[in-house]
Amino acid sequence: MHNILTIDVEDWYQSSVDVLRAKGYPADGRPMPSPRVVENTMRLLDILSRFGAKATCFVLGTVAEAYPSLVRRIADAGHEVATHGYGHELVYNLDREAFRADIALSKRLLEEVTGRPVEAYRAPYFSITPRSAWALDVLAESGIKHDSSIFPIRRGLYGFPGGKRFPHAMGLAGGRSLLELPVSTLRVLGANVPFGGGGYFRLAPYRLVRKGLESLNRVGQAGVFYVHPYELDTEELKAPLPAENRRTRLFRWSQRLNREKTEAKIDRLLGDFAWTSIREWTNGGNSS
Repeated sequence: MHNILTIDVEDWYQSSVDVLRAKGYPADGRPMPSPRVVENTMRLLDILSRFGAKATCFVLGTVAEAYPSLVRRIADAGHEVATHGYGHELVYNLDREAFRADIALSKRLLEEVTGRPVEAYRAPYFSITPRSAWALDVLAESGIKHDSSIFPIRRGLYGFPGGKRFPHAMGLAGGRSLLELPVSTLRVLGANVPFGGGGYFRLAPYRLVRKGLESLNRVGQAGVFYVHPYELDTEELKAPLPAENRRTRLFRWSQRLNREKTEAKIDRLLGDFAWTSIREWTNGGNSS
């Protein structure tokens, strides 16, 4: 069985601004990515090539704007180019029209580079939550067919408690629909436990990740997994954050923790399971 691999293409500090703002630190504007996003993404693409794995790459519009050649390299390697929004704005901090404009801008930037329609979306920090569920209608109206924004857990910055755990069709207003692809969780003692990527993958023992994916595949469900290119990078935590103090230094440390182990864990993940993109999976590439 093929599982679904996704990559959130961004620089580490572009999402960190959201965390620090939520903690009360001031931050003006949205930072642009550094050249490290190119180097880290190319390194990850080389790893995928070794294993013949395909992925859906959710690319920030700012990355496409600054480094269009990187987007072309992703598409030329056979991976799906999808949108992560333009500037990593949390969806629930936007109104409908601002969100619609964000999607339109990010789609245009990506489609101009690739010449292909962008059909999949992931919200920055999985920020489609119960209070921003209206965004699903806007996505469908904007030509998005596949969404991977709902994380069926409870966290301070994101989460959709009670959301379904497996890929499923969502009926929306006006007869529209979306295929929702939630990031994978384990069901433990009546609660959803995240293991499907990001910091959860970086910090958790690999055996937990393998057990989680095996349990899903045994019941015929594909895993939905995500990684960030920057999680391979142990050298670049140098960008200025909104405030420099003990708390932000601790935040930098937590962001870097276990990065030196990430590549070996990705190698094991790609070797132990079969992986494909959302586009290929929905087109029938979901069997073994």
